[in-house]
Amino acid sequence: MVLLKLQPRDTLFFRDGRPFNQGESPFAPSLFPPSPQTVVGAVRAAWAKQLGWPGHGGWGQEIRDRLGGDGETLEGIGFKGPLLQRGSEPLFPVPAMLLGESPGSRHSPPRQLLRLRPSAPRFHCDMGDNISLPIPEREDGVEGRKLVQGWWLTRAGFQQILAGKTPGGDHFVAEESLWRAEPRIGITLDPETGTTREAALYATSHIRLAEGVSLVMEVDNPPLEGNHDWPVVLGGESRSAWMDTVRNAKLDVPAVPLGEATEGRIRYTAIVLTPLDPGGPPRAGEPFPGLPGRLTTTCMPRPQRWGGWDSIRWQPQGMRPHLAPGSVLFMEADERDREAIKRLHNTTIGRRASWGFGLIAIGIWK
Repeated sequence: MVLLKLQPRDTLFFRDGRPFNQGESPFAPSLFPPSPQTVVGAVRAAWAKQLGWPGHGGWGQEIRDRLGGDGETLEGIGFKGPLLQRGSEPLFPVPAMLLGESPGSRHSPPRQLLRLRPSAPRFHCDMGDNISLPIPEREDGVEGRKLVQGWWLTRAGFQQILAGKTPGGDHFVAEESLWRAEPRIGITLDPETGTTREAALYATSHIRLAEGVSLVMEVDNPPLEGNHDWPVVLGGESRSAWMDTVRNAKLDVPAVPLGEATEGRIRYTAIVLTPLDPGGPPRAGEPFPGLPGRLTTTCMPRPQRWGGWDSIRWQPQGMRPHLAPGSVLFMEADERDREAIKRLHNTTIGRRASWGFGLIAIGIWK
């Protein structure tokens, strides 16, 4: 396997799925971190150029045999990520089971942190009868606390989360210290007259990463040998990034031991690190695709809708809802599934798992 590290050479532009046609929406924001499909597409295009592709038109048969022949097939190549990295340390989304109070300053980390856990199956709601819902681990409740947004966790802080603990404030990294949004204003010109007309003004929002911040992605069974450092075209407006390749390296996702079984059952969490498409809405008390056991309950931010660009048919792909990074799946499984659960750590599940979607980390809950 290899580890790819992408460092932008300028701002990056990752447009969301809203219409951006002239006369409709004049503003296009950026979503960051980008979709795994966007990063994989940039990497495959860079590989194809190294194999002789001129940068336009279809791939030859030799390239298709090594990189895949269409938008779905990867010919045995497997991706994980992308994750955010500052220097040499990976950063992780704050799980949605963690609540905290705002300190009143955007430069101070959240305080009075509180974890959520599944309740006993006693709630009656639109999801059914005897449903488990997230409740606070302590009796002081959730008053004044809300989801921790605008922050990321260090490796050590994320490891404490996986172990069922609550990290201290020094393990939080402010999002604004990692990147910032830069608005851009433009106006459309008629190529024949060099003049503009009504409804021609538009605005985009670009992402500028801070010094030392990069995107990292793990690749299993890469098609090219050796270590390579290449420029890649990443995101909209043909923005560029530098891609470093390190062989025999992988994503540094911390692991923790699974807890002891209780009455023959293992309780574990699957924390989503990249957008996950399970193929349908999660349902408490039922199996979750790719995970042993049954789903007890979830803590989820608002789902994300991801699509993409079909470079074969030259048209946008349909938008699909995905569980957002930071979503937490509380699972219960039979004790005999212990080894299978352990093997799922730092792997991908769900639809398009080989593209990097659905990367999960396994933890415990009490």
